[in-house]
Amino acid sequence: MRQNQDFKPIEGLTQCQTCLDCPMFINFEGDRQRGWCSAFERISRTFHPRINSCELAIKEYQQQNPIEVAVTLCSHELAVDPDDGMTYPKEEKFISFVVPEFTRKAVTEAFEPYKDQFKGFYISSFNRCYPNAEF
Repeated sequence: MRQNQDFKPIEGLTQCQTCLDCPMFINFEGDRQRGWCSAFERISRTFHPRINSCELAIKEYQQQNPIEVAVTLCSHELAVDPDDGMTYPKEEKFISFVVPEFTRKAVTEAFEPYKDQFKGFYISSFNRCYPNAEF
């Protein structure tokens, strides 16, 4: 393979994003490297590159469907259970707001304006709200 001996990679190039990096991709976690592309409603491979149509579909989806999260806030003050001696937060509160993406960083940043209203509380957990869900 003499033709590859003189090959030198170009500096400054970065690897393109793939379906695996896409927020609208649900990975099947299988050996065949496949998953479901919610943007185009079809099965896709994890290594497919994200192209301009993908970016436009993601942007349109995010504008049409804001992500609402339900956040559980727990107080730093702890109480002790008299039966087993375990400690737990003395008070819990639940709030919800809209975030640009479903990540801890986005939830934490969106919570910043409300921090003064909930002094002594921390974010225990957060879940995505599905307003039209049927149980």
